[in-house]
Amino acid sequence: MSAYKMFNWRDRAASTIQQTVSAFLDVGDAIATRWIQTPKGVLLLQMVPDNSASGAIYVFDRQRDDWYMLSFEGCEDQFTSEQFDHVFSEYKLFSYVEQPGLLLSQLQPANA
Repeated sequence: MSAYKMFNWRDRAASTIQQTVSAFLDVGDAIATRWIQTPKGVLLLQMVPDNSASGAIYVFDRQRDDWYMLSFEGCEDQFTSEQFDHVFSEYKLFSYVEQPGLLLSQLQPANA
């Protein structure tokens, strides 16, 4: 698993986490088919409406206001809900929702 920092959301963060996630989903004209949150983080499976194999997995670090995209052996944006459930268990993704700072050790450089 690799993590890619997408962007800092500090200037766009809303008063509630629901508003923050909604604004993030609006950027990609997407929906969240999985949404798991803790006081420190949010994990989303974001999909294009009407395309069940278009999911990408994102983590929002609520303390740093950073969004990260997770990649699994080259698969970044073709997850189904079932595949998400599998990698959620296999890679123990809940730990990254509880402690998003753990992603810092998984960061990969952004491609230009």
